[in-house]
Amino acid sequence: MAIQGWFSRAAASAALLGVCAVSTACGSPTAPSQWMVINHWMIDAVTTKQVPLALQCLLIDVNPTSQSVVSSAQLQTPGLHTRSFSQQELQLANDTVEFQLHFNAVATRSIRGAEPTLTIATPNWTHTFSFGEMDVTLVPKRVGWLLPLRSFAGESGAFATSHLFAMVVKNPLPHAVTFDGFAVGGGVDVERTAYVVDPSNVFLTIPKQAKDLRAPISIAPGQTVALYCAFRQPSAYRNVYFQPALRLTYQGQSGFELTNPALYTETKFKGDPTAIYPTVNG
Repeated sequence: MAIQGWFSRAAASAALLGVCAVSTACGSPTAPSQWMVINHWMIDAVTTKQVPLALQCLLIDVNPTSQSVVSSAQLQTPGLHTRSFSQQELQLANDTVEFQLHFNAVATRSIRGAEPTLTIATPNWTHTFSFGEMDVTLVPKRVGWLLPLRSFAGESGAFATSHLFAMVVKNPLPHAVTFDGFAVGGGVDVERTAYVVDPSNVFLTIPKQAKDLRAPISIAPGQTVALYCAFRQPSAYRNVYFQPALRLTYQGQSGFELTNPALYTETKFKGDPTAIYPTVNG
């Protein structure tokens, strides 16, 4: 379970191609270009005004033409400022092109229950889509008291609402650091927080020997701890951008240690993915 930045390209495009295969016209020289937007994102993050969110979206075009170009893309919601937009185009097959849309954005304030819109323009059409929901908590003080050793977060596969975020940290400081728990943006429900002190191995599920976090734990100098966070997102959102923070105390001072984002993405579809994700012809 490594950090999953993008869908398995073959999985998403094959699903769309499989739908097209049921039509005798799909894939023929006269078949129209069909675009599918992978949206329904639940964005739950803890950050500061200075640290950007690396938001992203996938756009797949079957039967591309010379006009199959993304001219621009805008991700908009109050409280979010997009610093830059970039894209990467990949040729998956003779009849499938994938556009990876990247947004480097900063939150200017804490955001609760916002519904960002994604406006995409090509030479043939311009449409605005729902991106999903965004819950972002801005914290006043970012610290770097613990050393992240390994991170196991993000996965791709069949749609699920329960997920696991896990990381291994070490205390490099001369005094103990207290871990008070995970801080989240507010859009997901934390079901369980657990830990293993000096783990001999790190698992992709919460191991049996893990202890539930019922009170703050002290991480001694030089000590290594595996931290686990099981969470659930609302079922209306198919894909999750999850970026929690560690609530810490050191020498009487409190602070938040930010983590890398984790993406949980749907790549295996039951039935027709175009019944879930919006499509545009042209």
